[in-house]
Order: sequence, then C-alpha cells, then structure tokens
Amino acid sequence: MNTFKNWILSIISTSPKLSGWFVFLVSLSLTLFLSFVEYQLKLSNERERVNTKLFEVENQIVNILNNSVSAAKTLAYLSKNLNVVPEFETIGREILESNPSVDAIQLLDSGKIVAIYPLGRHQKAMGYDILKDTTLLREASESIRRREIYFAGPYTIMQGGQAIVGRLPIFNGDQFRGFAVVIVFMETLIKTAHMENSPDSPLYIQFSKTNPNSGQIEHFLPEIENPAEFSGYRSSRKIELGNWDLSVQLKNSTALSSSAWSILLRISVSVLFGFLAWYFARQPSILRKKVQEQSEEILLANERFELATKATADVIWDWNLLTNEVYRSEQFIQMLGYPSEESNGNNNFWTKIIHPEDLERVKSNIKEALDGDNQYWEQEFRVRKADSSYAYIIDKGYIVRDPQGKPIRMIGATQDISKRKYAELKLLEANQSLSNANEELKVFASLASHDMKEPLRMISSFMSLLQKKYGSTLDEKANQYISFAVEGSKRLTNLINDLLDYSKVGFDLKLIEPLNINEIIEEVIKLKSDLIRESKATILVDPLPVIKGLKTPMQILFQNLIGNALKYRKSDTAPIITITGKELKDSWEFSVEDNGIGIDPDYLEHIFGILKRLHPKEKYPGTGMGLATCRKIVTQHGGKIWAESTPEKGSKFLFTIKKYE
Repeated sequence: MNTFKNWILSIISTSPKLSGWFVFLVSLSLTLFLSFVEYQLKLSNERERVNTKLFEVENQIVNILNNSVSAAKTLAYLSKNLNVVPEFETIGREILESNPSVDAIQLLDSGKIVAIYPLGRHQKAMGYDILKDTTLLREASESIRRREIYFAGPYTIMQGGQAIVGRLPIFNGDQFRGFAVVIVFMETLIKTAHMENSPDSPLYIQFSKTNPNSGQIEHFLPEIENPAEFSGYRSSRKIELGNWDLSVQLKNSTALSSSAWSILLRISVSVLFGFLAWYFARQPSILRKKVQEQSEEILLANERFELATKATADVIWDWNLLTNEVYRSEQFIQMLGYPSEESNGNNNFWTKIIHPEDLERVKSNIKEALDGDNQYWEQEFRVRKADSSYAYIIDKGYIVRDPQGKPIRMIGATQDISKRKYAELKLLEANQSLSNANEELKVFASLASHDMKEPLRMISSFMSLLQKKYGSTLDEKANQYISFAVEGSKRLTNLINDLLDYSKVGFDLKLIEPLNINEIIEEVIKLKSDLIRESKATILVDPLPVIKGLKTPMQILFQNLIGNALKYRKSDTAPIITITGKELKDSWEFSVEDNGIGIDPDYLEHIFGILKRLHPKEKYPGTGMGLATCRKIVTQHGGKIWAESTPEKGSKFLFTIKKYE
C-alpha cells in the first residue's frame, strides 16, 4: 500500500501536467457516459408517457365497444322473444339509458331497417336495405360469417354524420333473421375516449383503418398538424372488433435538446475528478439496470391487466320475477362450469353460489332496486364455480315493470372480472418491489459515498504534506498545481455530500405532519446567523401558514433558497430577503425574493438541474446541487418550483406545496 501511495505521489510531483490531463480525460469520458444514460432515461420516460396515453384511450374505446356489445345483445335477445317493433321507442330508450356510450340502435329484418331509436334525424334510414348497398355489404356479410358482432366504419351514414356501426346477426337456429345494430357517432367516440388533438398537446392521436372496399388506409381524426414532421416515439394497438389501428405519438422528443446544457456543464467540472470519478460514475449504470428491471416488471403487469380486461365474455340472463324462473345463456357454463339444467330454472340456485361474505349485501342491494323505481341495477361480487373456486363478477340488469311500477322481469348480463382483479394484485406486488429497490439504492449511495470520501481525504492530506515538506523547493507552478489538487478534492468531497443528501430526500405520506412555516424559517435563520451578520442582511418574513408536509425536507428547501440569496449578493449592497406565502385553491404558494446579482433569463429553465452552475466556483463556492434538491423536495410535495429574475436587480424563487387532507 505504501509503495502505491509513493508511486502516486511520485507521478504528481514529477509530472503534474500529465497527471492532470489523465484525470481530465478519464473524468470527461465518464461525464459523457452519464449524459448518455440521462438521455436514455429521458427517452424511456417519453415512451412510458406515450404508452400510458395509448392504454388510457384504448381502455375507453374498449369500454364503449363493450357497452355497444351489451346493447346489441340485449336488443337481439328481446327481438327473439318479443315483438319489439311496436314498443321499440320504449325499449330503445331503456337500452340507451343502460348503455350511455351508444347514440342509436336499429333492428333489421334480414337487411332492411324496420325500427330505429331515436327516430329524429335517423328516420330517413327507415326501410333501407343494407345488403343491397355494395359499400356496406362486405362488412355486413363479415358479421354474418362470424355469427357475432362486427363493427364497421367510421363512415358517413345516410342520416348524416360519421359513425361506427356494430351489427350483431340474429339467427333462428341456422336461419339468418336480421341484425341488431348499434350506432356510435364519431364525436361521441372522440369525446368519451379523450382522443381530441390540439396544437398545445405534446401527443398526437390517430384512429385509422384499412377500407375493406378500396384497400386504402383511412384516418378518422382531424390532422391539425403534419404528422410526417413528428419525431417523437410512436406506439400503436390493433382493436380487433372493428380492425381499427389506434396510435399515439409524441410530437417532438426533447430528450437530446434538454441534455445539451447538462453535457456542457459536466465537461466544465471534469478537471481533477481523478480515477475515483470512474468508481462513482458506475452508479448510474447500476441505477439504469434497476430502473429497467422494475420498468419491465411494471409493463408486464400492465400487459397482463390489459389482456385480462379484453378476455371477457358476457352471460345474458332473463329472470321472471313473477315465477322466479331464470334463463341463462350458454356462456354461463363456460364461465362457472355448471351444466345448463342446473343453472337454468329457479333463481334460488344463484343465491346458493354467491360468496357468504357478499350474499347479504347483494340481496339487500337488489331488493332496494326492485322496491324502488330504479330501472338499472349493477353489483360486483364473488360467486362459487363448479370446481369450488370463486370468481369475481360484475352483474348488470335492466328492470321491466308493469304499468303500476311493479317489477315483473329483469334482463341483464354477467361478466367475469377475475383476471382483472388478479392483475391489480400483481401490479401492487410490482410497486412494492420498486419501493424496496429504491431503499436498496439509498443504502448503496450512502456506502458508495463513504468509500469515496476516504481516498479523497488521503489525497488532500498527502498533497498538504507534500506542500508543507517540499513547498520551499518547488517552483511557483508546482505549488499552484498542488493547490489545485487540494481544492479539487475538497470540491469533490462537497459534491459527494450534496449528491448523497439529494439521494436521501424521500417522501412518505405516513410521516406527513402539520408544519408551522414561521418556526421553520426561524430555525434556518439561526443556522445562517453568521453569514447574515457578516453580510449585514435583512430578512423580512410575512406571517406564514401552517401546512402539512415533511419537516426535514421543508427545512432543507428554505435553507437552500435563503442560502442562495445570501451567497449571490452584490458586493456593494446589503442583502434584503423577503419571504411570503399565500393560499391557493389546491395548494400553498411561497416565494423567496432577494436584491442580489440576478439570473440571465436564458438560464431560468436550466438552474434546477443536477450539477447546474452559472458562476465560477472560485467566486461563488458550491456544487450546483442546491436547486436540484429544492426541485426534488417540491415535486415530492405535489408542487412545482420556478424563478423570476432581472440581472443586477435580484431574483424571486416561487414554489407551491399541495394541500394534504
């Protein structure tokens, strides 16, 4: 070990310029690597933002289609058992009230439209035969071939407007009788699914399809900008019920441009970072691996959840309240495994398989619905399957009443949501794993900083001894190089401490408590009393509110802002610092204003980044971590932070803190 130390001291003393260049080149390589990692993380965040929006829009569209399928199946079932045409207005109104995403329904005898609700603007379509229209025949025939609902469009319907049309073929045995049709106008689809595009939005959404007649790709959302000019990440999904393509694209990626200043600033602090910077710079690669593993796990859980919500099949049922007899469709066997002769008949069978913990709630809820004047009933509960396991279901029903309001019949649908429930649980294990990984990283950062500070102290001590023992024999340039090395090790130690403090700033809702901000300011003033006295500063504090938050992070926040106001003062003017606070609707807003040297407006967007410095370290000492830590604390408290400044007149830092119950 002594030989190695002597070798290091020999290189520094005999070749200080060569040593300095070697350290610079090594640290420069590492800072460029850090910039690349930061760029990749920003790209990953952009992809996650696009995929989240795609999943949200797709879920809304699937919900609309599920409502449409439910409406079509209900109409098809009623048309098989009742003469619905004379009462179509009443039946149509009730079906649409139960399925609010559907704009209109139609009943077709073979291909001819014989009933429409609501009539109004749709009346001109009455009597039209879609099977004689070559533009509609292909997709109508497809639904007959599939013997299930198939969505066509969007296209301009004859009664005006663009819409998607779902056609469910009705069969009597193997004989085709006609269609139960649901219509959803494009404006309804766009509004409900949140697919509006605006110039201010960073995301661009498109809903498209290959026209089955022309073979051309058609886009159905207005193109307010030229999509060919977009450079951001794009993701798409196929919606099989209508062969649609749904895509979401980030208009412009800012991952590279937002990293430019970071690269320049990192290069500026590369001098004298030494070979120890290599050891410290490995941490982002480890962090990236951890984040990638956790992100993949969360994406996998999201994918399972998405597939589980799609893999559902409704059971249609009809309950005669006068005879207590129930009919259930064949899907009931597939869902729960009971044979049809056991599941059909008396409704007492159903109450026997409801989970004991849910039974009283379900019975009470349905009794309340039947005894009142409700037309629609919905409940989520568990039922026992034939293999004695339990399934989570959503049961929906429409109540038919006689002229006196007495319930005589109930028609509805049952949907198995077990896969969605289990997916939610898996997603909650994934979140816990991510939390555990964060704790491990905090411990790792603490150990790593300790390991790095020890050799830094060794370098500083040996350089000081070298200067003390041989300083008189060295020329002025050599002593200057030694001074540079000692100062560099001190700055690196401060940077490590600041980075460690930054990594330790955590947020736990369970630790939130009432905070008297005036008392916190008083504590900070005591900590800064020497600097306040030295600079002859005046600190003006308005009456500040009591808020809810974490005490230590809030104290660090005000300590950094007040410390900056004292540090960046004018040499010929005593500092005046004003601290104010006010209440907003959903948050508290605070400001710390000074009369110091100010900030160039071009840099106001960059000062909150890690290792951001605007002034030479020789004139204003520090590591550039203070405002980054402030931003992290404010963000964790559900707020935002920004600055307003005029050079040579002063700066004003403002931030908000979310109101917690």
